[in-house]
Amino acid sequence: MGDAFGVLLRSHRLRRQLTQEALAERAGISSRSVAELERGRGRSPRPRSLEQLATALDLEGEEREEFIAAGHTLFWASRTGRTDRGPAGESVPDAGSTCRQLPADAPDFVGRDDELALLASVLDPGNHNARLAVLSGPPGVGKTALAVHAGHRFASWFPDGQLYATLRGGTADPVDPADVLAQWLRALGVDGSALPVGVDARAALFRDRLAVQRVLLVVDDAGGYRQVEQLLPAKGVAMVVTSRLPLTGLPGVTSIDLRPLSGPTAVRLLSQVAGEDRVRAEPAAADELVSACGGLPLAVRIAGARLAARPHWSVEALNERLADERRRLNELRHGDLAVRPGLHLAHEGLTPTAARAFALLGELGVPSFPEWAVAALLGVDPAAGTAVLEELLDARLLEALGSDRAGQPRYRFHDITRLYARERREATIPRSEWTAALARAATGWLAMARHAQDHLDCLRFYLDDRDHPAAVTDQRAAAVADRPVEWFEAEREALAVLVSACAEAGLAATARCLAGCSADFYELRGYYDDWRRAMSVAQAACQRADDRAGEATMLRGLGSCLIELDDPKAAMSALNSARALAEEIGDLAGSALAGKEIGFMLSLIGRTQEAEAELRTAAERLGQADLPLARALALTSLGFVLRERGDTDEAVDVITSALSIARSCGARFTEAYALRGLSGALRACDRHRQAQAAAREAATIFEQIGDLIGTAQSLRVLGEALAHEPHRLEEVQQALTAAAALFREQGHRWGLALTELSLGEIEARQGNPLAAERLRRSLKYWVDEQVPALQARTLVALADAAEQQGDPATRELLVQAYEIYQALQAPAAADLACRLGMPAPPV
Repeated sequence: MGDAFGVLLRSHRLRRQLTQEALAERAGISSRSVAELERGRGRSPRPRSLEQLATALDLEGEEREEFIAAGHTLFWASRTGRTDRGPAGESVPDAGSTCRQLPADAPDFVGRDDELALLASVLDPGNHNARLAVLSGPPGVGKTALAVHAGHRFASWFPDGQLYATLRGGTADPVDPADVLAQWLRALGVDGSALPVGVDARAALFRDRLAVQRVLLVVDDAGGYRQVEQLLPAKGVAMVVTSRLPLTGLPGVTSIDLRPLSGPTAVRLLSQVAGEDRVRAEPAAADELVSACGGLPLAVRIAGARLAARPHWSVEALNERLADERRRLNELRHGDLAVRPGLHLAHEGLTPTAARAFALLGELGVPSFPEWAVAALLGVDPAAGTAVLEELLDARLLEALGSDRAGQPRYRFHDITRLYARERREATIPRSEWTAALARAATGWLAMARHAQDHLDCLRFYLDDRDHPAAVTDQRAAAVADRPVEWFEAEREALAVLVSACAEAGLAATARCLAGCSADFYELRGYYDDWRRAMSVAQAACQRADDRAGEATMLRGLGSCLIELDDPKAAMSALNSARALAEEIGDLAGSALAGKEIGFMLSLIGRTQEAEAELRTAAERLGQADLPLARALALTSLGFVLRERGDTDEAVDVITSALSIARSCGARFTEAYALRGLSGALRACDRHRQAQAAAREAATIFEQIGDLIGTAQSLRVLGEALAHEPHRLEEVQQALTAAAALFREQGHRWGLALTELSLGEIEARQGNPLAAERLRRSLKYWVDEQVPALQARTLVALADAAEQQGDPATRELLVQAYEIYQALQAPAAADLACRLGMPAPPV
């Protein structure tokens, strides 16, 4: 018998052109074991090793079955000394004595390789530990399918049969364990009249009957420990249980919690059900479809079945039907297959309070949420909220994600579960009650956001209205104070959803405060799309609510964001509208803040004369409004304008005063902002060492407060300051290369183009032939973005590069730059006129 298996093993190995050592490595067993098996020295392979060998040999279909059956025959013979075994290694029992109660296996079962490997190790007849596994997970995740598939896959390990029962533990009518035992005892040959009375007596008889049996028990849909405890078999008998709960308290249990299928595996399942050619023809649509199903096997199977039943549908056509979230559960139904019933059963077991929380959380729609949000939605104390949360977790209607970046325990719905929860809200909770719950929760998030903003140390925009009340009432504040950036990162998606939800519910003041409170964080981390979306949504909500002060504030925030998004025309439009509305309602501080941003925008596009007027007025009015940090920012921008206009000494004085204000207020962001501006002004005064020191200090502070873009801008300024010392070119390259990398990572195109310009200027002075290509990239960006001052600066650098190469285009490039500077009335026009041998332009 061992010789026959050894010959079979050797033939497969040689056909795959593998050495014994290579096969052993692939199978995860010793090469000595492979050698002894091939020599047929009476050594028998354990079932688990057989599976590993079959996989290592790439055996499939009938070849794999034949190989495993031959190995099982040898395994059982070596343990019992019996040779009356069938081809799969089973005893040849009487026809009526072997129970095969498992439901049919799914022919299109896919994936779950890791789970099957773990099940194999548990169910392996050679396993001397408890052979008990529990498959847990939410409704529709495929617990039953995996249990049945495993039962069929490892059937040859259980020659005396498989017993199956469904306990209906998730329903209002669970099966009595005594009835299950009666069913199984009858299947094992016990006459009905001989059945003992009572669950304990039946359990004892059941264990006795199984004492020498090689049987697999599969128990489906257990509601908890009590339903399973009396069914536990004698030692050595294998058992697989499915339950929403992991049942980790069962003795010796191996708990396997199932997750939705990965995208590629879900697409494989879709292909199996709907047809491979059909799915392969629309790969992007297939990915979208399984994503809409959340990777839930039941949902994917239903979608595939619908496609199979309607050959005239494309995959994209079904996607269009699933696109409306409020109808998606209706679409995920085919015949008697549906997603909703499993969720309904789980929901029916909830207490009224938990059912209410479930519905409210579903309507909230945030991707994930912290623990305190449950209590806030319900309007109860934190302990009561935690109890409800535990109930939802036990029902497998929520998933615990662990702690987030700020150390908060975090939770989420599966997408399909969230849709069902939203349906329950619409069916059971009036709109007015939902709005009140949303207001409580959103106010909680606002209180936390304000606490985090106060510790970000980067106040710049003044978009929140602190007259709108929100207070942190428990211990959450401490964690936020310690890790404000991490808190905003953890809540970033939730805040975006809440702004929209509040806007839709008519809570315009809360929407604009959430948006305004988040803007400084969005600017700090470069989340410009989030920033623009929040401002636009909140501004529209304020407009509908006739909240003119809120509308002006959100327009100002939108304009500031559009500056960062390199859209000067739209930015100016929003900022001018914000200022006009602020002046109309008598908001002098809001008008001055808008003027500060307008002046900053004008300075960027080279309209320095207008920018100077705006910034001088803004700085004066911000001082009158008692906004010293905003005044310091305006003065720093004014210093940049003065530097560009050639008034370098005044620029240094103005920015130095801004720096003093920032330091007196202990505002590190404003201090770093002023230091960076001071570096540029000092460089213009040929005070290069001082410029370098200021830029280094700015970069250090920006890095400490987590402002990566501010860090990059400061490194760029440092590189420009260092460039005036030829022996430090290596440091220049390091600073500018680091700046470019940060800008690239953050998607900050303006900063990257400016760094490219700085690098190009340095390379042009060195005569590097690569300078022209770099500078042309930068020029294209300034032309596309319509920034004339930087167009002219880049043209001058290109002229320097051309002059180094003896290119006759030098004069033409200088003339173009001169014409732009002259139109801008910039002092640089006079320098270029002198260089071109032209009369100086009129002052």
